[in-house]
Amino acid sequence: MSDAGKTPLRPSADQGSKEPKMPINFDTLPEDISMKIRAGGKIRRIVVDREACIGAQSCVVVAPGVFQMDDDNLAYVTDPNGEDEDTVMLGAQSCPVLAVHLYDEEGNQIFPEE
Repeated sequence: MSDAGKTPLRPSADQGSKEPKMPINFDTLPEDISMKIRAGGKIRRIVVDREACIGAQSCVVVAPGVFQMDDDNLAYVTDPNGEDEDTVMLGAQSCPVLAVHLYDEEGNQIFPEE
């Protein structure tokens, strides 16, 4: 499958760049994502890149209160407050293709680390 035409969730920065990372503009995300906002804590926004999702279901196994699979076998966020933060992080970390992205209140990406 080609990556041509796909919009990355966040533009990659040059390796040697000293510029500070800008928070992500959530208005410019690709259309095929699932995103919900948590009520509080360090993790405030949970995003599933459904174009990257391969249907491994690991996020659902680890955090079933937050993630579910749709009829196309792609993950989506059901209840962002359905599990504690540690479980949400483990659910994101369990994804073999890193399709689950976590952000703080300011829009800075927490996971996966850039």
